[in-house]
Amino acid sequence: MAKNYAVTLKCPRGDSDDLLILRNREETLEQILNATWHFECPVHGAQREIPVGVREIGTPISSEAQPKRVTARMPKASRRSKRVSLRVSVVVYGQNRSVGTFREEPSTNLVSAYGGLVALTARVAVGETVLVVNKATQEEQECRVTYVHSLEGPKKKVGLALLRTSPNFWGLNFPLSISPKPIGSIHG
Repeated sequence: MAKNYAVTLKCPRGDSDDLLILRNREETLEQILNATWHFECPVHGAQREIPVGVREIGTPISSEAQPKRVTARMPKASRRSKRVSLRVSVVVYGQNRSVGTFREEPSTNLVSAYGGLVALTARVAVGETVLVVNKATQEEQECRVTYVHSLEGPKKKVGLALLRTSPNFWGLNFPLSISPKPIGSIHG
């Protein structure tokens, strides 16, 4: 039986939340929570993120009563920045209810101008904030956990979004794929 969900999505830059209503869905609550959804940030435009919250809403809709499926996914948008496979040694500081504060020293697997992917043993949840320090430069960045996926053993693959734009944080100069609209042209 199909269900309706209210999905809360957060702009990776932390400026805006969006509520997405999914109707007549066959997925479980967990599947909705772990999927990536497209939404429109009023400040930064098209975004693609994992929800920070999901709840079932309204009365379930039977598939016979509603033969036409309604989907909330927008066409796949291009990434805001290229992902690069790069090992950068970092220190991740955070706090959670089960163990209190934690400190880990992983290396990144993938990075972009807007975040990175690391493997952590600490229990973190989507939406939590951690502090990431690039060990080579000692630059610090607050990051929001945007993705958590179990790996074999105690580690989890964790996606982190930088709360402040810093294209050079990982030691690379990332060209951003979404640039501001030009105000006028400069000839010369």
